[in-house]
Amino acid sequence: MRTPLTSQLLGDLIEKRYEYVLVKVTVNQQTEEVVDITLVPVKAKPELNNLPAGFETFYRITREPMQLVCGVDKTSIFIEYQSFDDEISDKDIFDDTYFRMSEEFFRQVLDSLEDYAVITTDKNGNINSWNSGAQKVLGYAEQEVLGLNARIFFTIEDIAAGKPEIELKKALSLGRAIDERYHVRKDGSRFWGSGLFFPLFDEEHNHRGFTKIMRNQREEQQAKELGI
Repeated sequence: MRTPLTSQLLGDLIEKRYEYVLVKVTVNQQTEEVVDITLVPVKAKPELNNLPAGFETFYRITREPMQLVCGVDKTSIFIEYQSFDDEISDKDIFDDTYFRMSEEFFRQVLDSLEDYAVITTDKNGNINSWNSGAQKVLGYAEQEVLGLNARIFFTIEDIAAGKPEIELKKALSLGRAIDERYHVRKDGSRFWGSGLFFPLFDEEHNHRGFTKIMRNQREEQQAKELGI
């Protein structure tokens, strides 16, 4: 997904705790004028001598200086963001207002489910809420994981096979996706878990995102064996 940079979008990036942007500059070879600048948001500080191909440098995101480039004359500034579906818009990814409704009430409900990881994502699978059970099961604190894509919980093999995208599409087309597979914790360890993944719709039946409910089946089995 490639979308023009605006002050609102910049604020959304800051709110989702992106700290840096990779910078790619497109130049008109005949006039040597800058045609456009593409920014790719990242959370970890890049290594200047080891940037991805095509990127010349990176900037730290701060609201005031970055707002200046939103209106550079004769130069288009874009934010480029990975999405699994070309129809997903920047509003789908960056606008979390739907998930903030009655936030305090839902937080209390979710945190009461201590043995279950309950995660909500936007339409692209990017995490926007996280209960205490998710921290217990997967090892990430909420502030570490907000804005990251839920594919981080998939094994390398499943990511290579496109399983994260398959799960999103299956949940949307069938109303739910049930899986039992290996999941990956923050420390890289794996556990066998069961999960229910289903789409979220607003009051007008517009698709707004997904919810994932997960439980560590291995720990449950061990508890049964110990008679707990």
